[in-house]
Amino acid sequence: MNFSQTQPMATLMDDGLLEFLIETSGLPDHAARTIRNLMQSENLPCAEAAARSGLLTTEQLEEAAKWSERQSQGSGGGLIETAVRKSKGQLVPRPRLDEPEFKPGPQLVFAHDPYNPRSEKIRALRTELLMVANTQAMTLAVVGSGPEEGRSLLAAELALAFAQLKRRTLLVDADMRNPTQHLLFQTSNANGLAEIIEGTQPGVLYRIEGFPTMALLTAGTVPTNPLELLSDPRFSRLVNSWRQQYEYILIDTPPISDYADALTVATLAQRVMVVSRSKATTFKDLKETLRRIALTQSQVLGAVINDF
Repeated sequence: MNFSQTQPMATLMDDGLLEFLIETSGLPDHAARTIRNLMQSENLPCAEAAARSGLLTTEQLEEAAKWSERQSQGSGGGLIETAVRKSKGQLVPRPRLDEPEFKPGPQLVFAHDPYNPRSEKIRALRTELLMVANTQAMTLAVVGSGPEEGRSLLAAELALAFAQLKRRTLLVDADMRNPTQHLLFQTSNANGLAEIIEGTQPGVLYRIEGFPTMALLTAGTVPTNPLELLSDPRFSRLVNSWRQQYEYILIDTPPISDYADALTVATLAQRVMVVSRSKATTFKDLKETLRRIALTQSQVLGAVINDF
């Protein structure tokens, strides 16, 4: 990158730092634009804009601080370190990837019987979602009006289907009322989404046997304030960080008829799939679910009626 000799040193540092973040952190174009917009709209130095955006982890910011220290011989690094200190408690740690692989449970037919008619339907649903979304990356909230509609099972099998394409896929259990994904994948639920948002633990991403590009984040220990946690800015920053690491993100949610949690998740995901159950979900409940989802301005990619 070439600069004119008359360009201010602060601008040179900001441009150089942003370039460093793009190269070392794999910062996508939209994230770089967000940081640059913050710099311009609020007249912030790059360091503080990067910290405030929530698009970088504390570790990434600290690497940037070291770079700036080397470039400015002591002046710029302190600026980033100050920004990092300001953002402590706002940024969320990146979950660590657990080494052992966990085998999908027997309920996950897609993982054990690829030729089962249900598996074929899951693959067909995956294809339709990709066609409707018309994108190579997707964050999808799986929602429904009531309990026991098969929402969690469908979210899990759909995540397996996306991972079968050899694409980086993350399944998140955001149902902190009645979490299920840890049972479907026979894993622990002790260190998950709730702990990450609360800041008590970094969280664990579980590897799935037979699906090397997939990771699972469980709900964690059931908290007393699930809606407040999902409404916390730290959850929004967490979703943004996932988008940098994964192509497909599927988020399981509690029933809309009982809680507002799914609406918060849908607002962040911006894409929704609605699940209902034949002879159990009433037309009135489904209509009310669609009305409430419309308030989030999320795109409804489709609806699935389970028959079991």
